[in-house]
Amino acid sequence: MSVQTRPGRPVRGLGRDFNRFWVGSMSSSVADGIMATVLPLMAAMFTNDPVLVAGLAFVRFLPWLIFGLFVGALVDRLDRGKVLIVANLVRAATLVALAVVVAAGNATILTLYAVMFVVMSCEAFYDIGGRALMPELVAKTSLDRANSRIVGGRVVVQDFGGAPIGGLLIVVAAALPLAVNAGAYLLGALILIGLPLSARRPRAAVRDARTPAVSILASVREGTTFLWNDRPLRYLALHGSLVAMGFMLQSSVLVLILRVHFGVPEALYGVFISSAAVGALLGALSVSRVVAFLGRFRTQVIAFTVMGVGCIGFIVSPNAYVAGFFWALIAVAMALSNTVTIGVAQLAIPAELRGRVLGSVQIFAMTFNAVGALIGGFLGRVDLRLPSLIGGVVVITATLLLLPALRTMARRADEAEDRDRQEAENGE
Repeated sequence: MSVQTRPGRPVRGLGRDFNRFWVGSMSSSVADGIMATVLPLMAAMFTNDPVLVAGLAFVRFLPWLIFGLFVGALVDRLDRGKVLIVANLVRAATLVALAVVVAAGNATILTLYAVMFVVMSCEAFYDIGGRALMPELVAKTSLDRANSRIVGGRVVVQDFGGAPIGGLLIVVAAALPLAVNAGAYLLGALILIGLPLSARRPRAAVRDARTPAVSILASVREGTTFLWNDRPLRYLALHGSLVAMGFMLQSSVLVLILRVHFGVPEALYGVFISSAAVGALLGALSVSRVVAFLGRFRTQVIAFTVMGVGCIGFIVSPNAYVAGFFWALIAVAMALSNTVTIGVAQLAIPAELRGRVLGSVQIFAMTFNAVGALIGGFLGRVDLRLPSLIGGVVVITATLLLLPALRTMARRADEAEDRDRQEAENGE
């Protein structure tokens, strides 16, 4: 039976190439989940200062601030499959090195900062490379379905697989989850080797011999200029950045909120985080039907609003069980909103510019994330409830103020999907 994203619009199968990409990405996501659980727990073991703990989240986004603009330009020039593979191999080697340092008892919070920087530098290339590669693996009419599998699967394996694995293994030995983490990145790299060359090579890389080469700086300028001149797309990026900042206010000190405010023990920290997997799975499984019923615009507005309300409900919960419900509700909203928003951007950006423009969009988001991490740490010093309360207000306010941009970009995505379907029908 065919799946539909809008009434009367069948979605074609995703195919073997996408399935390989998905499996490789999920292996990498398991590793991401372990790392996202273990490093904050280690930081909390070294210090209870919210600012120092939030500093780990700040370093997570620092690579984007330093060289993020160049990531998209390079992705548009290189074999995107190799970019993903090399990124995973470097991450695996870095975590093996950290495991050795931890086992020797020489790790400090500065060590964690350094490892986070290297790993997230690789993540920058992996993330943009994967997003730029995706539309080459599936039809435009299948992007919502494909993105829902990626977004939903990522949260499920990170939170339901990687997070509890990391939380449980660190109780046995601090170096153990790091070794498992490295193995998952290595496995992801091996799986991605089989991606087809026709999809891995950017279209812009195939040039006429008489066409002069474009410098990296010129490529970066093309991406940023396209984003700046496209006002609705620029505002969509601003909205996503404000939402990310609002959520990061609480995420940067989440380990302290759970341990101090709700009394969740270290061994169950990853189990609590895994409650989001249930919500993410529900969101991922329902996104096609929700978009078919509500449309892209209404789905985004409702999902972002629920996300903001969920942040507030999470921190005012009377106990960890109720907080877990709201954490899962936030995951539902994030799976829906992220899937639709990513698809909208992919449909609106020309294929030859996709890596550069997505890199510029990510710069917006990561800059706001880094600022949110620091603000969250300082707010947490005052009261651990403030990051979640203020974060929820930021998400809701940003959505209300930027409704016109969300509406315009959703309409453009629908039109691009219509054109692609019409071209496919004419070709048949």
